[in-house]
Amino acid sequence: MNIREITSPEEWDERLKRWRYASALQSWGWGEVKKRTGWQVQRLLIEHGGTPLAQLQILRRSAGPLTLHYAPRGPAFDDWASLEMALGYLKTQLKGAYLKVEPPLALPEAEPPPLLPGASSSETIQPEFSLQVLLDDEAAVLGRMKSKTRYNIRLSARKGVTTRIVRPFDPEANQAFAAFFERFQETNQRAKLRQHDVSYYLEVFHRFNTRHAQSFISLAELEGEVLAAGLFIAFKDRIDYLYGGSTRKKKEVMAPYAMHWAAMRWGLAHGFRYYDLWGVPRIPDPSSHAYGIYRFKEGFGGVRVRFPAYDLPLSPFYAPLKRALRWRKDLMNWRARGTRKDVL
Repeated sequence: MNIREITSPEEWDERLKRWRYASALQSWGWGEVKKRTGWQVQRLLIEHGGTPLAQLQILRRSAGPLTLHYAPRGPAFDDWASLEMALGYLKTQLKGAYLKVEPPLALPEAEPPPLLPGASSSETIQPEFSLQVLLDDEAAVLGRMKSKTRYNIRLSARKGVTTRIVRPFDPEANQAFAAFFERFQETNQRAKLRQHDVSYYLEVFHRFNTRHAQSFISLAELEGEVLAAGLFIAFKDRIDYLYGGSTRKKKEVMAPYAMHWAAMRWGLAHGFRYYDLWGVPRIPDPSSHAYGIYRFKEGFGGVRVRFPAYDLPLSPFYAPLKRALRWRKDLMNWRARGTRKDVL
């Protein structure tokens, strides 16, 4: 077996799109975005006898003398046996505390994650649960929605809400991004959620403007005022809703419903198969502040899926380091929202 590092963005993304299971978070652009927040990036192809087994983009960060390795929604692969073989070999080649992987398997909620030899199931960094809408045709997508969601989509149009899809190269791109970020920041402040600096999201918007990956902003407006906005990445066969927000003004016109429906229609028009609403709570709890968002997303008729995660220990320091990182996350949650619980 051998490991080959790929240094060409074109080769990396071209190969990535061929795998049966692959995610935008393993694309070249995502690695470049994460460099802005202090991660080191390495892009590896693992082969056996000239046959590719898996492809993974590893983010690395040091915690004192220890190194953490993380493959967000990766590796990309075709079958589980090949993934086991690839990670078994990779584990012997890495040095550090541990490697966390998040294979991009959208499992049915009730299906237990497959076993991975030499690894333990672990909490994810990306959202563990999501809702995925099948984009087959417009009538079918609407038909699977809850009746209230369909009603609100149509109500928004009757109330005069208009929508736009804006790409990074469009003349109005800067204006659209500014409007998106205003709504996004307003929503995060309302929900007491942490966020990156504005430059991070601007990098996401512009990095995914290639032959293999596209980004876009969906806007819902009334009388020239943006009421809801979302930032999306389209890669391979799916669209991921990564960031978004809305104002509480003019709530009666249901702008967030129009914003998502416009994004879905763009996906249908461009041949994408799935629309991923991204994170939803592990346990839908009516007392949680995230429950309202869950009910909103649920209305679009998506299937609830689960993404597994595994830790591959590389050092005896793995267990104490994991506990320390969990304590750190608990502290950050407490400072932000007055609770140790995660958002999702």
